[in-house]
Amino acid sequence: MKAALLALILTGALSVHDFFVSILTIRHAPATRTLDLTWRITAHDIEHALENVAPLKLGSDREHLKADSILNAYFLQHLVLMQEKQLNWTWIGKELDGETLYCYLQVDSIASPKDLLVQNTLLQDLFYEQQNLVHVEGEKLPTRSHTFIRGSGPHTFTW
Repeated sequence: MKAALLALILTGALSVHDFFVSILTIRHAPATRTLDLTWRITAHDIEHALENVAPLKLGSDREHLKADSILNAYFLQHLVLMQEKQLNWTWIGKELDGETLYCYLQVDSIASPKDLLVQNTLLQDLFYEQQNLVHVEGEKLPTRSHTFIRGSGPHTFTW
């Protein structure tokens, strides 16, 4: 059994990750009073997480017609943003660059990123090793970062 698994790995028939990481960058734009979110995710990991919902086939000519709404629904289950109350975002779009999926979201009417509470459990229901890095950037503020691991609670970004 071990020899068969090793043979699959060596022939490339079974893809093995060295790490499982997503990076969410939240930038406050004071001119528009928005939080602009850019989420970098390994495309096949998110496709695997959602394979029971639909075959997304991201970036192909057979991409699911509702891929954007399926991804956004998954994000709603795994990302919480709060600042006195829960914040809602608008889906802006996505793009695929090789194996990396970039998803863009926007939150309106935000005066400052200060005291932003974030909870990020993306893909942690599927991959035990999944780490989700969050960077919060604001004009004239140093960037703050936090890494969410499986089982970690929300984090408040303060300056």
